[in-house]
Amino acid sequence: MKPLAPGEPDRLGRYQAIAVIGKGGMGRVLLGRAPEGRLVAIKQIHAHLTGSDEFRDRFRREVLASQQVTGAYTAGVVDFDTEAESPWLASEYIAGPSLQDAIEQFGRLSIGGLKLLTSGLAMALIEIHRTGMVHRDLKPSNVLLTDAGPRVIDFGIARAMADDARLTATGTVIGSPAYMSPEQAECRPLTPAADVFSVGAIIAMAASGISPFHGVSTPQVLYNVLYAAPDLSAVPAPLRAVVGACLAKDPAQRPTPEELLEVAGGIDAEPMWPVRVRRRIAEVAEEANRWATGGGAPAAPDSAPGWRERVREPRIRVVLAAALVAVLALGAGLVWGSGVDGHAVPMADPALDLTAEEASLLDSCALLMPDVLGELGEPTGEIVRSGTDCRTSYTGPDGRGIGYDLWVGIGPQETLATYDPMGTAIGWMPVLGRQESARMCDRAVIAQNGIPLSLWMRTDAKEGDACPQAERALAAVVGRLAVNPPLLDVPADSVLRIDPCSVLDPATDLAAVGDPAKRMPATPRSCTVSGREWGMDLRLVEKVRPDAESGRRAPGHSTREIDGRTVYLEELPYRCYVTVMIRPTRQNLAEVAHLDFYHQPRFSSAGMCDRALLVMSSVLPKLPTT
Repeated sequence: MKPLAPGEPDRLGRYQAIAVIGKGGMGRVLLGRAPEGRLVAIKQIHAHLTGSDEFRDRFRREVLASQQVTGAYTAGVVDFDTEAESPWLASEYIAGPSLQDAIEQFGRLSIGGLKLLTSGLAMALIEIHRTGMVHRDLKPSNVLLTDAGPRVIDFGIARAMADDARLTATGTVIGSPAYMSPEQAECRPLTPAADVFSVGAIIAMAASGISPFHGVSTPQVLYNVLYAAPDLSAVPAPLRAVVGACLAKDPAQRPTPEELLEVAGGIDAEPMWPVRVRRRIAEVAEEANRWATGGGAPAAPDSAPGWRERVREPRIRVVLAAALVAVLALGAGLVWGSGVDGHAVPMADPALDLTAEEASLLDSCALLMPDVLGELGEPTGEIVRSGTDCRTSYTGPDGRGIGYDLWVGIGPQETLATYDPMGTAIGWMPVLGRQESARMCDRAVIAQNGIPLSLWMRTDAKEGDACPQAERALAAVVGRLAVNPPLLDVPADSVLRIDPCSVLDPATDLAAVGDPAKRMPATPRSCTVSGREWGMDLRLVEKVRPDAESGRRAPGHSTREIDGRTVYLEELPYRCYVTVMIRPTRQNLAEVAHLDFYHQPRFSSAGMCDRALLVMSSVLPKLPTT
């Protein structure tokens, strides 16, 4: 958004104009505020377009008709003035980017995003057509994305423009050529089926990143709309047939919005925008609130604290590794993704960019489910949670059984110290590993944006090379994380929402592990503290209930009590495990606080569990009770 020009009137009717959202050939859109504080989007028509009384009459009729559209997937008109020197209308302010901007910035939508888009557009058409209107100008820039789904804007106004000969040269086609129906391109009478065609073109664009009728010139685009078959190869199979039907040249062959909605509802995917789209929606809302409260344009951001700050120097090595991969790509036709010849398509290989909250609530075991790794074969084993990693197995198309082990950590230090660049990349991240080929193979990547996650994928085959499967599996995991990370649905007071480092007491840490008691996150849900003689990892995780774990009666296992809570101990020669169940969750799982206390090599283990219990005693009062 931009400020109003100096000296420019800042009121339209009862609304205060706050900022300029955008400008176009017909007018501009302002962010406005009603006396009661409600934000609105005000479309102000250019004065040079309002010279005729006929235009004002038609504009008034269209505005009045638009007021009838009140569905959840459109932006409702709340006020207007067709008699002003520059006519305007105020509609509900929608905080979100346009579909056009979202695709250009973040790439094509996932199947879940396409399901949400298709359902919302179908519902919008049902509501618009119920009033007897035809939108006539449906296109990606007229679809805004919100957390609840898409919203259609600017309905009805194109009709007012199209009916006035003063506004166009004789014979000019009104609308957006790449998304208009053949009958609109030929200036034939329009029915609701014209909007269905436009929606089909929008869905195809969202799935592929480009209009299905694109061309190098407007005449070529119109020719393609009239005569060419659209390329729908990028549209996912569950939507391909209905999108093809929407784009039928004959209006009678197109489905109704209700039929389109039924197909979308049958798609086996969670209706959700990709992560970066959801983040952009929040940013748009924050920007509008900033202008509304007098904050105006934001200042240049300071360096982000926390994880980014702690890993600034090691990440220089990651950037250099990325540069090395880019050089290799230029010299050897490198594949960005998983080893298939071709050219890099940045937005088809989206970068990994998770927030701290998303990282802390990440359900890493869900990343080994068939909806993520299904292309690698058939699952043959259960998914097993083991500390900070998850394991399972698949049988590939070649009949080989392969185990997959995924670990998610924070920070590049250990990953860079363990692995070397392999000369390929996934999601614009260098792929790291130990061997080019091996029966047991590791592949890893480090996120370049957001939280500096490290992802390790280990594959274990009984025979043959397992490295291609490791890289393919890692690519599938990154792809899912980039567009729709699986997050745990947990209560507001869940320990999974708590930063483990925040509940540790510095004085207690120093007494327990000794100098320097250096603290740093190891995974999204664990914190490591290192001293000269001792070290410890505190994890706030969901795992098997300690009272349900096998082996609790074995030597070295015992229980204690701290403030009425049962504490489970396991004492080994070199480490002591302390576990407290916070609350049961599902099946035999529970949220737990788990402390792994160990001594450094060459030092005595005497009093190890006493030190661990001291730390846990300082942590438990800061955690919720059942």
